[in-house]
Amino acid sequence: MQQLNTTIEILLARFNGQVLIPFVAASEAAGIPQQTARNRLAKGDYPIPTILNGSRRFVHVADLSEYIESLRSPKPKRGPKTKASKFAGVEA
Repeated sequence: MQQLNTTIEILLARFNGQVLIPFVAASEAAGIPQQTARNRLAKGDYPIPTILNGSRRFVHVADLSEYIESLRSPKPKRGPKTKASKFAGVEA
């Protein structure tokens, strides 16, 4: 059995090699519910670039892969620094 290494390879296998994925299927693959995706697209704050082809909207597999990979990166913590983090760089 062939091992899939990257997110884009996994997506290509899931969508049978399609490069342009239908908007709803791409949203669900990214973990965004269908109605939420439609609402965010209408408001203009949908996080993945889309392509309008005729009357149908698609997402390029590379853009979807990039978005999914961005979810894996750690987000900086918000709020004030803890005492431990303030003194971590100070040598005694």
